[in-house]
Formats: sequence, structure tokens, C-alpha cells
Amino acid sequence: MTPPPRISVPEWADRYRRLAKEAGSTSGKWRTSTVEASRGPMLAATEPGVHVITLMVCTQLMKTAFIENITGFHAHLDPCPMLLVQPKDEAVEAFSKERIGPLIRSTPVLRELVGSKKSRSADETLTYKAFPGGFLAMVGAGSPDNLARRPVRITMYDETDKYVITREGDPIGLGDERQATFANYLSVRACSPTIEGESRIEASFLDGDQRQASVKCPHCGHRNFLEFFRHVHWDKDADSGIHFPKTAQIYCEACGTGWSEGERLKALATTRWHQTRPFLCCGKHQDPAAAYVEAWKAPEEARPADPVAAIWDWWSSDRHAVYRARCCDCGSWAVDNEHASFTAGKLFSPWPKDAPPKQAAKWLAAKDDPDLRVVFDNTQRGRPHRRATGKDLKAEALASRAEQWPGEVPDGVGVITVGGDTQDDRVELEFTGWGTNEESWSIGYVVIEGDTSKEELWDRVDEQLLRRFRRADGREFTVEAACIDSGGHRTQEVYRFSRARLGRKIWATKGASERGGARQPVWPTVKPTNRKKGQYKPVIVGTNAAKDTIRSRLALTEPGAGYCHFHARRELSWYEQLLVERLALKITAGKRFTVWECPKGKANEALDCRVNAYAALQGLIHFGFRLNDRVAEVAARWTPEPVITSAEPQGWGDRGGGWIGGGESSWL
Repeated sequence: MTPPPRISVPEWADRYRRLAKEAGSTSGKWRTSTVEASRGPMLAATEPGVHVITLMVCTQLMKTAFIENITGFHAHLDPCPMLLVQPKDEAVEAFSKERIGPLIRSTPVLRELVGSKKSRSADETLTYKAFPGGFLAMVGAGSPDNLARRPVRITMYDETDKYVITREGDPIGLGDERQATFANYLSVRACSPTIEGESRIEASFLDGDQRQASVKCPHCGHRNFLEFFRHVHWDKDADSGIHFPKTAQIYCEACGTGWSEGERLKALATTRWHQTRPFLCCGKHQDPAAAYVEAWKAPEEARPADPVAAIWDWWSSDRHAVYRARCCDCGSWAVDNEHASFTAGKLFSPWPKDAPPKQAAKWLAAKDDPDLRVVFDNTQRGRPHRRATGKDLKAEALASRAEQWPGEVPDGVGVITVGGDTQDDRVELEFTGWGTNEESWSIGYVVIEGDTSKEELWDRVDEQLLRRFRRADGREFTVEAACIDSGGHRTQEVYRFSRARLGRKIWATKGASERGGARQPVWPTVKPTNRKKGQYKPVIVGTNAAKDTIRSRLALTEPGAGYCHFHARRELSWYEQLLVERLALKITAGKRFTVWECPKGKANEALDCRVNAYAALQGLIHFGFRLNDRVAEVAARWTPEPVITSAEPQGWGDRGGGWIGGGESSWL
């Protein structure tokens, strides 16, 4: 009997694996060098001391192939019980059919072992593959019984940020508990990140040794840790502001030379991984990544001959390879490697669709849209998206952007919506104009004081919602939708008011419960109905998602998509209400999530009104309204009969219905 060869996972794949055409764009012999960045994570599987591997990487780079190769390597050369966890049962079946099945059929050494007469058992199914000495069980993360059913040596968790925590606890914790009897256990987690502070894969990456990849500059040999915003640059016309993403290239941070696509691919062949986790040793806090930048940027007379060797030791054999972080004083390896964690973005992808010009074009398309920026950070950079928490936004800074515009409605507005907040003694309304790509203008803010249990007050609310507005050229606008919060003590009053005006798209709203920091759509997919008397149902608004979007847009500094304009009538206290809430991190049953919270005793009516005005716009869009088309339609100059207009509405000077900032009686 010949013992199995002691080789690494990438060597196994290069020697034995064959690619199935139905599982990807290529077929034939596997070559790790095609995506050289994948070599490091695969080598970690046989690196002495490693028991946990985390991959926090962009989409379509190495995650699935990594799991497949770990599975094939162990089934063939180091058989043992393995558990593969997908977010849902449907994903389990799809992964088995589309990835594991083709892997087995196309790789001869696996085809002979898995499902053979030697290993075939009565309970072998689509989600259970047996082979001599072990098995691969595939389960959904929402099935705690399956997670805890059998002892396993290797656990593999795919798409971890999509896992739902059950009453039994965290799926990863449940699965890893099944490894207790194995000294040589291995736990693998792989996923693209989501939101900073909430992403499960980010937390796992930070818990590890935080390995990042570098490549050699083809011109000067300097090792660059490639990152989109630091290394990718393109031409831009200074006068017109027009960008030319097709000129995008990677530029070496040391010599400043741009790389052609051929040079980029040549550089990728030199990929190596470095531990970058900060550590404390010899009484000093040390940051390997920051120390490297300091070393190569040092004056020539003080610069080390090899800045990399000044920070890391290269540790390698046939079965592992990594730069270990070294203490600058004692020289010891100060970062443990038990948990090897990796992160990489699309710049490490060799595929033409991921070349710098393509990524630059995607960034330009996403930069002004908060939702698309989340997608770009997660799928292109392989980094969690940092939500605007409000800590960096100041009321004074927003107030300094206030504008004056002729007429009541500025140019650029296509539609007006209203957001309302109801208190026991008043109703507050914000009139918001919306332009191309949801650029917004705060046209007016009115406080209607009185007992909100009385019909008389709601008559005055209706007068405001029926008000007509004019642009400087005389074009007339009306309120096309409104959302009024029904929370608090006046729920039935808001229901009655809105139910009678559904034809005018006046909707009663209620904030979604959104347990565990869930982000529900700002506007639900179910149309509010009024079919049974006394059973009116409000629109359930995704307030967390709405506040995420609003806060991101408030941070924009240049007019355009999503930018928020404010009229000079607003006073500082109004801006303070708009910014009062903070994004708070919560941890429940091991799950990290964020929710928007208002400090106790602080007013947030201005923010609530903006949330509802935004929800009203989303309601219009849900029912088929095309905002950009409307903006183009009303953009043309209008020549009406002569009309005398004023930028300041007349007769609204009292607190019973006055525009904020208009007149001496302004309450803010």
C-alpha cells in the first residue's frame, strides 16, 4: 500500500482536479495560478497551527472554488466527516447540484470514491455524500437539528452573512461544537461582507490574523497592497468634470508608474499574503500595515533596504506560505496564526470584466447612490460598507449650505411629497420636492398646533395638503402624495383622516418593528387596503432603511443624485432634529446589528417628517410613477398668465400653521 502524498490543497487541485463545463465558464485542468490570490488561503488549510480560515472577499473571486478544493482534497487524501452549511435548504440543494455534483463527476479520483460501491449507503442523498473514511453532509443554517446531529472534523460555512440565528443559537457556534473530539479540526467561513459592524464575516475576519495580499510592481519591485481608492486612477477633464474611466490603471504607490493590463496580470502572479493584525509586544502597540507604509516612505538614508523584510518574516514550505508579522524589538512572531483570515477585492481578479476600467466605471455609476455604494464596497472592494452614523455630520455644516431660490418651487423639482409627524398637541409637515435621481429640496415645513383629537385641527392639516405651489415662472405644483405617522396616541384619528383621502394618496404609516436590526423595504410590496370598516391597515414603512438612505444623502456635498437642498428659512434647531439620531450597535444572541436611536429627551420630528416624505415618494414609485420622466416633463419653461408670486408664502405667520423660519413667530 502506498501512503497518500503529503501535498497542499492547491497542489492537489493542480494535480487531480478537473473543471466541469456546466459549473463555470471554463473546463479542463485546474490551475491555481489562474487566480494566484487563491493559493494563500488554500495553503492555510495545511499550515501548521491553523484551525480556522475566514475568507472575506469580493464576489466571484475564490470562495466557492476554495470550498470545493477543501472538500476534494480531504475526500481523496485525508478522509474525515465534513459539514457544509448554506444559508437555506434551497441553497443546499442548488450547491449540491451545481457545484459538488460536477466536482465529483469531472474529477476522476473523486468519481471513483464518492458514491462508489465501497461507500454507497442507503441514506446517501443529494445532500449527503459518502466516501471511504468519511462523508460530506450539507445542511441549511436554519436547521439546528441537522447542525448538531453528528460529530465532524471539518466545518465549512458559505455565505455566512445570510445566516439567521435560531432559538438554539448561532449556526457557526452550533456547527463548531461538533468538532470537540477532533484535535485536528478545521472551521472554514466564506462570504462577501455586508455592513460594517453588522457583517458576520467581517467580525470573523477581525478575529483572525487579518491577512492582506501584496503584489510586486513590474517597474520598481515595490510591494503594493492593492486597494481601489488608493491605487486606481483615471483621467478627468478639469473644466467639464467629465470622467474617462477607460483610462483607469493601477499606479504604483512608490514609483508612480501606471500598469498596463498585461503588467497587472504579471503583477498578480507575484501575490503573497501578510499578517496585518495590530498587536501588543514588548510594551508597544504595533501595526504591521502602518509600519510598512512608514518604512517605504522613510527618507532614503533611513529607508530599510527591504521594507517588507523589516516588518515580516517569510515562512514557507511545500504546504504553507505566509509573511508572519514580527515584533520590531524582540523579533518574535507576535500574531498567532490559529485563525488565518483573508480579504481581497477585484483588483486581484484576472478576468477582463474586473479590470480597472470596468471597476472605475462601476464606481462612477455608484458614487452618488448610497444603495449602489453598498454594493460596490461589498462586491468590488470586498470590504464592509460603512454606514453614515451621523457622528461626522454637524447641524452647523448643514445649515451653512442653506439656499435661497426664486419662487416657492426651485428649478429641478418634478414632484412634491409630504411627510407628517403627529403629536398630541400638533402635527408637523415637511413639503419636499424631488428631482432627478431623488435629489431633494426642503420646500417648506409647517407646524399646525392644536388638539389632534379634534376634527378642526385635521381640517387645517387638509388645507395644507391641498395647497398649491408655484415655480418662479408660474408653473403650478400640488402635493401628489403624503405619509403621516400613525404612532403615538392619535392612531385612529390618523387612520380616519387618511382613509377618507386614499384617492389623493394620503397614507397613514407605521414604522416596521424590524427586530434584530432588519432592513425592510422603505415601501412594502402589499398595497394598503380599506376593505373592512374599522380595519384600516397603515403602510408599514422600513424606517431603518429610510434613515440609512437619508443619513447617507445628508453627507453628500455636491448637488446631484440624492443631494439634499435646504431653504434659508430653516433654523439651526431644525437641522439638529434632522441629525439627532445615532446608529447604535446591538448584540442579541450573538448577532451584531445596528438600529437608529433617538437620545432620551431629544426631539426628532424633522427626521420623522423627512422619513415619511421619502416613503411617500417610494409609494408613488411603487405604483408606477417615473420620477426622472416627470422631471424632464416639467423642466420646460412655462408661460402662464401673469401671476404675482412670492418666495415666502403669505398669511402663514402664526404658529397655528406657519412655515418654519417664516415670520417672528417661528417656533424653532
